[in-house]
Amino acid sequence: MSLGSRSLVMVLACLSCTLASGATARRDPHSEETAIRALDRRWEEAIVAKDLDGTLAPYADDAAFLAPNAAVSSGKPAIRSAWAEFFKSPGLSLTFGPITVRVARAADMAYEIGTYTMSLDGPNGRVEEQGKYVVVWTRIGGDWKVAADISNSSGPPTVPAGS
Repeated sequence: MSLGSRSLVMVLACLSCTLASGATARRDPHSEETAIRALDRRWEEAIVAKDLDGTLAPYADDAAFLAPNAAVSSGKPAIRSAWAEFFKSPGLSLTFGPITVRVARAADMAYEIGTYTMSLDGPNGRVEEQGKYVVVWTRIGGDWKVAADISNSSGPPTVPAGS
């Protein structure tokens, strides 16, 4: 085998090892952040419209939803149930938006930190709440999906009337 043939064999062997190792093309973190922010806008639109299927669309099948003052909802059926119950709240209004989106170097995971505003009609009048949240995103089959979603109020604890 000539030197040129051996070099070609070595190059092909290295390329084969690289492909077999699962190496993927680098993704641009800025474009991945832009994609997540676009998903957030569609997600918020679905929530505002009380579109249950649209609200569930971003969640991974095994996601966890940690709503305030509620048990952890694990998996899409439990998350569907939690959102369906929440959507029954009279006068419900919920908007949110990310402050920060950070994408992992491998672009297989990301997290966002944001704020929300919620209001609804409670038994003692209108309830207004400002809060913050964290959403963890994971890439599944090339798509970004929510792995974990947690939120809590930024205000002081409320005291029930008559306490």
